Amino acid sequence: MELTKDDSKILKGIAIILMVLLHLFCRKEIEGFYTTSFYINDIPLVYYIGLFGDACRPIYLFVTGYAFYLTFIDRDIKQTINKNMIRIFKLFMNFWIMLLLFLVLSLLIGRIDVFGSLQQFLLNFTLLDYSYNGAWWFLQIYIIIVLLSPLLIKIVKNTPIALLLPISGIVYAACYLQFYKSILDFGPLTIIESQLCLIGTSQFSFFIGAIFSKYKWLTKIYNTVHHIKFKNALCMMGVLSLIIFHGFVESAIIAPVNGIFFIVLFSLMTKKRWVTALLQYISSHSTNIWLTHMFFYTMMFPGLAFLPNSPLLVFIWTMALCIIASYTIKLFFNPLSRGIDKRLKSKNGDTLLKVS
Repeated sequence: MELTKDDSKILKGIAIILMVLLHLFCRKEIEGFYTTSFYINDIPLVYYIGLFGDACRPIYLFVTGYAFYLTFIDRDIKQTINKNMIRIFKLFMNFWIMLLLFLVLSLLIGRIDVFGSLQQFLLNFTLLDYSYNGAWWFLQIYIIIVLLSPLLIKIVKNTPIALLLPISGIVYAACYLQFYKSILDFGPLTIIESQLCLIGTSQFSFFIGAIFSKYKWLTKIYNTVHHIKFKNALCMMGVLSLIIFHGFVESAIIAPVNGIFFIVLFSLMTKKRWVTALLQYISSHSTNIWLTHMFFYTMMFPGLAFLPNSPLLVFIWTMALCIIASYTIKLFFNPLSRGIDKRLKSKNGDTLLKVS
């Protein structure tokens, strides 16, 4: 039982849902945002759900590493690199369409001032800065990881796991501590130092995903436990245990552990058809949800996401706003994407990898 292409898309969609939960609810002071009656030791219960959302990046990177390992094994490396460049270009194209649409919207509602100077706009347009939307920092890192993927997958193929795992784990821990705790005092982190630290905290989950793919660990785990009774209930209890564990250990340093265990537990569960269909639908909009969700409670529309005043309704309302925005973005992106696919397919005689 290995991850299919649809499984990978669904898991990436779940990662983005967790990102939204993290950004909306990982706060202990909720006055002015929403109200709730459920507390644990004077801390909103929804905070712990939001806290678990920091598994979003590890899940996304795990799936990327998992898929890229299969891609590099099955295809010529030059062809794969070309496809990755097309993937990145399409991601930028999606990003640019989104940014320009929100720029036009700001003109229509008289809020062009939120975009600041031309220099600030160009820095955000080229992703050299993400002052408009804090969630875009991961877009920078994801693109760098995609560019580095041929080297990273080569390392996975040629390095014994007993050597790769501890080295990758040490790099992860060192970069995490340097980024968040400044264990070595070199003064304020420069942009390059910050990027290196973020890449260092990202490579671990990517490597784990590629290792799972290489050794088919999901199949081995499934063959070991699939016969157990009440498998779905036990897996749900496992996810709940991860949330509780993170409530005791609130540091994001354990996010890759939560992400990896979540992927295993989710993959083992038997999903209802309607659940799969719903997750596939959300996943089809996941990139645009990622790119736009912070606009609806910062910058463009401060506080709009929190109008319903109830955590559940806040989440549903925010997702609805993002999906409406996504449909608008897709009106422009999809025809351009199909045009690029058609042109390159006729030129190269090959089917291009599409970016959802």
